This record gives sequence, C-alpha cells and structure tokens, in this order.
Amino acid sequence: MKKKGITILLMILICSIGISQSKKELQFQLEEKEAEIQQLQTELSSVKRESAKYKAEMEAVNFQMEELRATNASLLQNLTNFTELSNKKTENISKSLETLRSKENQLKNISAALTQTDSLTLALLTNFKNDLGTEVKTGLSNGAVTLVLNNVFLFKEVDRNFEVVAEALPVLEKIAAVLKKYPELKITVETNSNALDFKELKLKNNWALSSLQAAGVVTVLTENFGIAPLRLEATGKSEYGFSGIETSTRIKVQPPYDTFYRTVKDMMK
Repeated sequence: MKKKGITILLMILICSIGISQSKKELQFQLEEKEAEIQQLQTELSSVKRESAKYKAEMEAVNFQMEELRATNASLLQNLTNFTELSNKKTENISKSLETLRSKENQLKNISAALTQTDSLTLALLTNFKNDLGTEVKTGLSNGAVTLVLNNVFLFKEVDRNFEVVAEALPVLEKIAAVLKKYPELKITVETNSNALDFKELKLKNNWALSSLQAAGVVTVLTENFGIAPLRLEATGKSEYGFSGIETSTRIKVQPPYDTFYRTVKDMMK
C-alpha cells in the first residue's frame, strides 16, 4: 500500500516538474513572441512614418508636376504666340523690304529722269553760249535757260516802239536756230517797260506796251524764223516785272518739267 502511494506521489511530482518546465518554456516563448511583436510594431511604426513621408513627398512631386505641366503649357502657348508673331514680323519685314526695293527703284528712275532733264538743260545752255557768244546774256533762272536782251537793242525807241528793229533780227535768228533743235521745249517771252507818256501810242499803260513788245518778239520768231506758235507765250510785265529801271526782254526756255512730273506721278502710283 505504502509502495503504491509512494509511486503515485512520485508520478505526481514528476508531472508537476514536467508541467512546471513546460510552463517556463511557454512563458519564455511567450516573452519571445511579445518581443517579436514589439519589434514588429516598432518596425510597423517606422514603415508608417516612411510611408507618410513618401506620401507627402509624392504629393509634393505631384504638385510640382502639375505646376510644371501648367508652366509647360504656358510656355508652349507663348512659343506658339511668339512663332506666330515672328512669322508676322518676318512677313512684315519682307513686305517692307519689297516696298523699300520698289521705292529704291522709283528713286533711281526719278533720278534718271531728273538727270536726263538736267542734261537737256545743260546741253541747251551750252548751245546758246556757243552760238551767241557774248551777244546775249545767257544763264539759268528757276531751272529755265534764260536769254536777256536789252529793249534798246530790240526796239530802239523803247517808250513808243513795239516792233523789233532790223538790226536785232540776226541775233533772234541765231536764237531761233538753237530753239529748232529742241522742238519739244516751251518758250516764254517776257518784256518789261517803263514809259511815262502814252499819248502818241494811244496806250493806257506799261502793261499794254510791254505786252505788245513781247508779242513783237514772238511774231518775229514765228513769222520770220519758223518757230511753232504753240511753243510760244508772250507776257507783258509792265514796269513791275524786273528789278531796276532798265527795260529788257527775257526769252525763257523751260525744260520739260511737265513731262518729268508726269513721269514721277506715274511712278508713284
């Protein structure tokens, strides 16, 4: 009986010892698991913090990307606008250059026409000087070749005569010979007078006398020396026409400026 009780006690003791060891092992394993759980929670917190950090960085990157997209779109639009503006400016510059070339050609043509007119005037002046020498005062007045003849030489009695005297005809013939070389040029004969008494002439004033004297020179040029009447114009200047008291007749040969102006006008269209 006693042996049986001892055996049972030994078995109970052995079981208790086994249970105690198992409990310690379990406790140790539990502590290990709790440490692992704690470590995992720490790692999880770190991962969450990293995740939050990356999320914030991602949001910042996304925001920057949106700004960059907007900026890029604006730059592209500005580039498009600049390209269009540049194309328009290039087109305008091309048109301006074309206009400048056209104006340059116009100026060249005008300059050529003016040079031609000036050359004609110079040739006419040279012809008169060569053919008349010192017999007639020759020069330029407002672009026209001008011949100045004293009225005493042309009419002798300047206060009452308006017909050209025979002594003056050879000089007028030389003048007519030069004028025939330039049939396209217009001619103006201007005469002034300063008579004081008109009783014998039955004229009212110097306007009438100077007009008749100018007409007398025109008559000689047309009837005696064959100058076309349509080329000539007679003008009386009275006593107010020229400076000084000396009376004279001026034969003005006008270069073809009307043709020149028509040419310029046609060029400017």
